[in-house]
Amino acid sequence: MQNMSREDLVALLDDIRERVATGDSYEGNLQYFISDDDHPYDVSAAYRVGNRMGQGGMRMVGIPVRDEPVGGAA
Repeated sequence: MQNMSREDLVALLDDIRERVATGDSYEGNLQYFISDDDHPYDVSAAYRVGNRMGQGGMRMVGIPVRDEPVGGAA
């Protein structure tokens, strides 16, 4: 999870909405919870971006990245 202000969460929601509306994102997920910290929201999101230009990629927010393949070292 990534701690975010309300303004940062709204900017993220706007980005996701714009990408879905223009056909640039076909899938994703978003979770947000009220936190007790200085920034009121804990957020995790992953959504596809760049699909209008081909295969595209994935934007991830508040999701740890693994250093090794799922299932252990190769």
